Amino acid sequence: MIGLTLFLLISILLSWCGTKLQVPFAKQVFIFLLILILGLRHDVGKDYPTYELIYNVPDSVQANAVEPIWHLINYILRYLGFQARGFFFFTSVIVMVCFYKGIKNMSSHFYVSVTLFVLLGLYYESANIVRQYVAISILFCGFHYLVEGKIRKYMIWILFAALFHTSVLIIFPLILLSRFRYPPILLLAALAISFLFGNTILNTLINYVMPSLASLDLYQYGVDDFDAGVSSGVLKLFYNLFACGILFLFMYRPPSKCAYFHILLNMVVIGMILYNTFYLFQPARRLYLYFFTYLILLIPYCAEYFKRTSQLIMIGITYLIFLLFLIKANVGIPYNFDVSFF
Repeated sequence: MIGLTLFLLISILLSWCGTKLQVPFAKQVFIFLLILILGLRHDVGKDYPTYELIYNVPDSVQANAVEPIWHLINYILRYLGFQARGFFFFTSVIVMVCFYKGIKNMSSHFYVSVTLFVLLGLYYESANIVRQYVAISILFCGFHYLVEGKIRKYMIWILFAALFHTSVLIIFPLILLSRFRYPPILLLAALAISFLFGNTILNTLINYVMPSLASLDLYQYGVDDFDAGVSSGVLKLFYNLFACGILFLFMYRPPSKCAYFHILLNMVVIGMILYNTFYLFQPARRLYLYFFTYLILLIPYCAEYFKRTSQLIMIGITYLIFLLFLIKANVGIPYNFDVSFF
C-alpha cells in the first residue's frame, strides 16, 4: 500500500501540472483514477468480507442489519448480473464524485485538499467503512448549502445521507451547531477536557446513558486492536496539538478570505472531541470522520496566515508528518485488485 500511496502522490502532481498547462479534464481523469483504484480493490479493509457477504447472501444476519436502501441497490446490481465487484465499484463512484464536488465547491486549493484526502488516510478508510463513507461523502458534497445558510436545502442532504447510514441522525444536530461562532478559548477548553478526561466521560456515558452496552461489554477494545499511531497514542497527541495550533491562529488572527472559516474550524474541533471521547469505543469513534474530514478544507485556508514561502513550508511539513503516520499505519499491508464484474 505504500507503493500505491507514492503512485497517487505522483499522479496528483501530474494532474496539477496538467491543470496548469490547461490540459482538458486533468482533474476529472485523476478522480477517475481514484475511482478505479478504490472500486477494483479486493479484500482491502477489515469490513470488506462483511460487505461481500452482505451482497452475496442477502438473507444473512449481516445483510438484515443494513439500511433498506442497500437491499434495493444490491438487488438491482444482482439483477443486472454484477458480482460483488459491482457493489464496491458503485459505492466508490458515489464517494469519489461527492468528494470531488465538495472539494471543488469549497476548497481554496483543489490539489492541496486532494493530497490531504490521501495523506490523512481518508481515501483508504473509505475502502473499509463503506456505508458510513457513502453518507459522509454525501454530506460533504452538500455542505456548501450549510455554509451558505441554506439550511432547508442542507436538511434534504442530511435526510438523503441518513438513508445510507442511520448514524447521520445521531450527528446532524452537532453539524447544525457548527454554524455558530464560539470563543476560541471555549473550543480550546472543550478540546482539552475531552483529551484529558475522554475515557472517564466514555465510561460515564456507557454506565449511565447506555447501560446495555456496558452489560454486553461491547466497548472494551484493547489498544493493540488499533492501527499503528493509534495504539501508541502518538497520532492522537499530534491531532490534538495540530487542532490547538489552528485554534491559537484563529484566536489572534482570523482569516479574511473565508467567510465560513469558523464553521470548518468548529467541524474539526467537534470531530476531535468525539475522537478523544470515544477513543476506546471504536463504533462511536468512527463518528469523528463526519467532522474531521473537513480538515482537508481547513488547512488550505490556514495557509492564508503565512506568506508565500512560509505557506510552502507549512504545507510541506504537514504533508510530511501525515505521510509518515500513513506509512507507519500501512506498512506491509497489501492492496489487491479484482476486475471480475460478472
